[in-house]
Amino acid sequence: MFQVKKQPNLPEIIDKDESEIRKIISLIKESTLSEEVKAFVIKCIELALWFPLFLQKKNISLHRLRESIFGKGYHKNKKNKNNPASRGDLSNPLTTNNVPPLQNQLNQGKEDETSTSLTDPDSLPVDNTTTKKKPGHGRMPHTVYEDTIDIRLLLNLTVGDDCPALCGGKLGPYNPGIIIRIKGSNFAQVYRYTVEKLRCNLCNIIIAAYIPTEVGTEKYDASFKAMLALMKYYMAMPFYRQEHFQRMLNFPLSDATQWDLIEELASYCYAPFNILKEYAANGQVIQHDDTTITILEVIKQIKEGNAGERTGTYTTGVIANYEGRQIALFMNGRQHSGENVSDILKLRSPEKEPILQMCDALSANIPKAMKTILCNCLAHGFRKFSELVDFFPPECLIIMDKLSKVFQHDEETRGMSDQKRLAYHQKYSQPIMDELKHYMERLMDEHRVEPNSELGKALKYMQKHWVKLTRFLSVAGTPIDNNIVERSLKIAIRNRKSAMFYRTVYSAGIGGMITSLIYTCHLANQNPHKYLIALQVYQDEVLADPKKWLPWNYLDAISEQASVANLQAHAPPVDSPVAA
Repeated sequence: MFQVKKQPNLPEIIDKDESEIRKIISLIKESTLSEEVKAFVIKCIELALWFPLFLQKKNISLHRLRESIFGKGYHKNKKNKNNPASRGDLSNPLTTNNVPPLQNQLNQGKEDETSTSLTDPDSLPVDNTTTKKKPGHGRMPHTVYEDTIDIRLLLNLTVGDDCPALCGGKLGPYNPGIIIRIKGSNFAQVYRYTVEKLRCNLCNIIIAAYIPTEVGTEKYDASFKAMLALMKYYMAMPFYRQEHFQRMLNFPLSDATQWDLIEELASYCYAPFNILKEYAANGQVIQHDDTTITILEVIKQIKEGNAGERTGTYTTGVIANYEGRQIALFMNGRQHSGENVSDILKLRSPEKEPILQMCDALSANIPKAMKTILCNCLAHGFRKFSELVDFFPPECLIIMDKLSKVFQHDEETRGMSDQKRLAYHQKYSQPIMDELKHYMERLMDEHRVEPNSELGKALKYMQKHWVKLTRFLSVAGTPIDNNIVERSLKIAIRNRKSAMFYRTVYSAGIGGMITSLIYTCHLANQNPHKYLIALQVYQDEVLADPKKWLPWNYLDAISEQASVANLQAHAPPVDSPVAA
């Protein structure tokens, strides 16, 4: 027979604010207790205050770890999936977390803010209205395929012929039918040319068949090198994996050969890449962020003790706005984003006004040699509360709701000029941000939030960087977040996860340069494969004037070259009377 053990009585929980606790400690110090007992009692009080914060911090850390592994969709409590706080549908729609926006259900201007801040999140009304299905979910028209092999299936009849149905009518024009057939193939097609040769049995002269100019003089042509670069630096296909894959398709291609071809392609990319850096430095806005990479050469230097004080390696992603064009730059190496941006801004013209710089709140991101208008990402601040919504629902829900409305306003300003966008935010977003600022100040001043808690740290982050977080309310053209850079860095992260490392600092630099050109083509809605081919085919023209061979204007340069070639082909001989 089992004996049920009686559970001990739990101690009573008593809430005390900071002033009351200080008063209690002062009374203990003034008491007649021995110094040893006083110290012991005060330590017990400090332990009682520290332990809940320690548990809370550990729970939040585990919560963040779980979300980083399983994503936002994972929740331990499946029964509470209808709770908006637990299912995480309150996040900003513009952040990279891909969480739906909070419905406008708090602080509609009718309730008092104090009462709203204590609202139970489970009692919030849920918007059950169905959203309209977004366009683009149907069948794609044939016009979306730009690079096609067009084949016309012709009739043996023409306009004006008698109708073959013998009705007595005549045939007239009609819209042709379109059939799309997509066939797969390897990204490289190997051509084997057999050149017929004859030899004279008397003089031993060898006569070979004529080789057309389209055969070329190189084994690997420009289109193959361009596709190889896209497979490596955009699709994140490592050289060794490409080697094994092509061997399965009966196309031997060693990883060493691939690197030689990439290095050859890179020699044509330096000139336009340097122009892009110059334009980025002289633009209106520059945004940047970091992610880590692994470079084996640096690791070897660290082990040998030759690395110096700097041991980290980073990929810096930069998105700059230059005269309405977006420029992407990726720099791999030992410098973090603040140092890389400082090097870029050295190319800025001295007579230009300070550039708008969007980055995170690290002090290392502030350029030392040049003044900028510093801005911080509001989405970073939003995510601090999104991570804590399960632990501090009332406060986080209110803050996230207000920020969600601001992000919605920013979404509505797409397509507006910088001045109109600024005026729109000042009219609609400024009152919300002012209200949010007062609410956070009241939480801290009234001691409703423990300053050393995770929520307290999030509030202090917002208050400390408030001016830089709200720069979009005072300076025209200021972005509200840094999400465009975070999305671009996914290319580097994808390559890091797939290939794991760069072998040398030199190869890492080449990888960053080619990735910069590829992603700038993407931002300019241009085909990166055709662009990389053009840099190789017109290499002399690119070196002569690289500003004409950037992703957004290289097609005009090709048209200009075609016009010049056409004029030269039809020009009269130099010694002719017409030329004279």
